[in-house]
Amino acid sequence: MEKKVKFNVCGLPAKYFVVFFIVVMASVYLGFMPTVKIYSNDAGSYVATSFIMTIAFLMAAGGLFFWLGNTIPIVNNYLGGACLLPLLGASFLNYIGLVPQELVNGTKVLMSGGFQDAYIAMLLVGSILVMDRKILLGATARYLPAILGSQVFALAFCMIAGVVTGYGAADALFLIGAPCMSGGSGGAMTTLPALYSNLSGTDMTPLAGQFLCYASIANVLAVVLAAVGGALSQKVKGLNGNGDILMKVDAKVTTEAEKRPGTSADYAALGSGIFMSFCLYLLGNIMGQVPGLSVIPGLAWTIILGIIIKCSGILPAKFEDNCVYSMNFALKALLPMLIAGIGINSLKFSTLAEFFTIGAFVVILLGVLGAFLGAMLFGRLAGLWPFESGVTAGLCCCNIGGSGDLAVLSAANRMNLLAFASISTRIGGALMVIWIGLLYPLFH
Repeated sequence: MEKKVKFNVCGLPAKYFVVFFIVVMASVYLGFMPTVKIYSNDAGSYVATSFIMTIAFLMAAGGLFFWLGNTIPIVNNYLGGACLLPLLGASFLNYIGLVPQELVNGTKVLMSGGFQDAYIAMLLVGSILVMDRKILLGATARYLPAILGSQVFALAFCMIAGVVTGYGAADALFLIGAPCMSGGSGGAMTTLPALYSNLSGTDMTPLAGQFLCYASIANVLAVVLAAVGGALSQKVKGLNGNGDILMKVDAKVTTEAEKRPGTSADYAALGSGIFMSFCLYLLGNIMGQVPGLSVIPGLAWTIILGIIIKCSGILPAKFEDNCVYSMNFALKALLPMLIAGIGINSLKFSTLAEFFTIGAFVVILLGVLGAFLGAMLFGRLAGLWPFESGVTAGLCCCNIGGSGDLAVLSAANRMNLLAFASISTRIGGALMVIWIGLLYPLFH
């Protein structure tokens, strides 16, 4: 007997969701969108939808794509559909003109104005405080070798792909592979062009759009590999830790972690978790701008602060739990709309079409695959579960940054490992830039 498909979008069954969905679409397409005027020093003023309109649309569209991605066979289990469809679907709607410009502007204001940062703050702090301190310390100490191994494999695979496709090892490495692993869209658009300009004496800034295109393709491939790898690794013993990153864990530690409640009916506790998460994010931002400490980015300081709080025990367990509640709230209620917002604001179909070639795709695919396999191998040697290591130390080095981390971890169902993914994006991106700086003179 076939399993009946259950419709549940935004926590509503179909007969209720459809009514609210019609209200949202009528507001968008019949000219009833509430808007505000945004003033900018660079662009003068422009019209954007209000937060209510923007959030309602992203929840409706993102939630529907999320449900479809979870429901369509093969797409749901092997292609990361729950994450991939909101990402690509929302971006495609924008590309074909079905998202009015005011709504695009509203999404930009929401996402660029800090919604994504708020989401990351809740997930980052909660994902650290939910872990047992022994597991946290043990996994962190073993994580750097996995990142380094991932990068060695990624660089080697890119060079091999360059030879196979005819691009040549150097162009494949520096012009295609490196932008995908330089710490997100910021690294691809700004850091690498500036680095190449300094090293070559030629202005390389016009390559920013091309680099961003390749990073976006790598991001999509990383999402798909995370989903496919999760499904396949479940069938092979010794590859998948089912969410645990450290292989050898004391049974008592595991039991205590499982007793932690995932949520609470005390909404004041949820509010305190959100407040503490935001404050730790702000403190990390402050430390990232203090002379002498600014060599470490603010988000990395937030991770360090979370680890210090967890390992020192200075925050009572009940308050740690509150941060876990805020993390689960973000995961359950906000994820589909966040991914749809990323699709509209960060993933541009027009750019993908402009620079896409089969040869470049092969180079990017092998580079991302190399990062995944290298992280799995070196992670296993360091005592980490291969799949969890491959996703965080490998695939999260091959995306468009913080939003890419969220997409990859969502596809892999490993959102609890966001702290490790963030280390890969920030520290791994910095290490990759160092690698490129050292290798570039050897090939030119």
